[in-house]
Amino acid sequence: MKLRNDFVVSAGVSVALSVLILAVPSGAQTTSPLAPSTELDPSGIDATNWYWGPNNRWSWHNTRRIFPSAQVARGLGAVTPLVPAEVAPKHDLSTVKFKDPGTQKNMTVDQMLDATYTDGFLVLHHGQVVAESYRNGLTAEDPHLLMSVSKSIMGTLAGILAGEGKLDPGKLVTEYIPEMKGTLYDGATIRNLLDMTVADPVGRALGQTAQGTRLEYEAVDEAGGWLPATKTSSPGLRAYLIALHRPHGQNGVQFQYIDQSAILIGWVMERATGKDLSEILTGELWSKLGAEQDAYILLDHYQQAYSSAGFNATLRDLGRFGAMMAAGGKWNGQQIVPEGWIKDIRTNGVSSGGKNSVGPAAPAPWPGHEAGTYRDFWWESEKSCGRFTGVGLGGQLLVIDPVADVVVVKFDSVPSPDLDEKVFQTEYYGINAVIKAVSGHSCN
Repeated sequence: MKLRNDFVVSAGVSVALSVLILAVPSGAQTTSPLAPSTELDPSGIDATNWYWGPNNRWSWHNTRRIFPSAQVARGLGAVTPLVPAEVAPKHDLSTVKFKDPGTQKNMTVDQMLDATYTDGFLVLHHGQVVAESYRNGLTAEDPHLLMSVSKSIMGTLAGILAGEGKLDPGKLVTEYIPEMKGTLYDGATIRNLLDMTVADPVGRALGQTAQGTRLEYEAVDEAGGWLPATKTSSPGLRAYLIALHRPHGQNGVQFQYIDQSAILIGWVMERATGKDLSEILTGELWSKLGAEQDAYILLDHYQQAYSSAGFNATLRDLGRFGAMMAAGGKWNGQQIVPEGWIKDIRTNGVSSGGKNSVGPAAPAPWPGHEAGTYRDFWWESEKSCGRFTGVGLGGQLLVIDPVADVVVVKFDSVPSPDLDEKVFQTEYYGINAVIKAVSGHSCN
């Protein structure tokens, strides 16, 4: 059942969500921030104004109409159905309550979806749908920009190639990409890339200030075409990487979130296989999921994949990917991701530094993540919680709880990066409450 503004619960039972009630975070615009995207005139949206609100209410699920992209095909196989759960949840999930960490007031999941600029929300339990909601013009057929959840997909793809002997995580980056000699990544291994343990003293110093962090991210986005180029912008993502001639420290020691490491891993996988990244994603992963729709990955203007943030997929297909990961990499009767790679993600993460982490993506205040770790571009909770999560700018989440066998996917169009931290905390606490209501498993 596809209802744009309904919250679908279990076997076709739906509870209508009000689109008029909205808890507006501090600093957000208060003029209909969740108005349907049809009120926007897309003819005025382009590469200069697509990034944040209000235009991202349309652009984040129409990115291929703005930027070059490469198809990641679903293949010719049958669609793997996602069926409604046979047994309804014990609770109406839309009315489940939790304490919002920002306001310290009780909030329902219904209110959480309103307050966090939700485009899509999906909950799977034992691979079956217990909740599904589409808002803001998004439909079940529309791919949505995943932002840095893209990294988690790249880390998973690297595990598939490693299991086939096509990629060696212990090898140096320069063994695959000689062009990186003399750069920040000279001396770093593929494992350092995957775990964000490349030591970048200059980047760490810049990351101590909001201005420095902004400049680092803007330089990448300018190279990729996501922001207008300036006189100092690199001509493409790979040109940006090759120009990173700055000193590195001791790799493999300390977590440091470096966005461009996931761009470099895409390039590495292309060199390791001799294939285009979109072709690798199709053949090794997406065509095996029984996906309903093709996915796609955004490119810069030099046909280079924006693998750190540019993957786009539908809500349900990302749910299928998550269910496969929750099942230890086995889906549709085949082992798509080596089981050992997923066990390694869950058990061998490096400390993400908790509240002392450098970088805007650290989820330290979330339930179960106070002493969390990082592995293969996934955020892990403490072992007592057992979750691992893909996190993307603007509120994108893929939460995988193998203990409860629950997968939660959330797509958002947060209008400003200043709202990200509050939105993430509110929605993750809400998701924790949903997982508890569905399965009894909680991480706080």
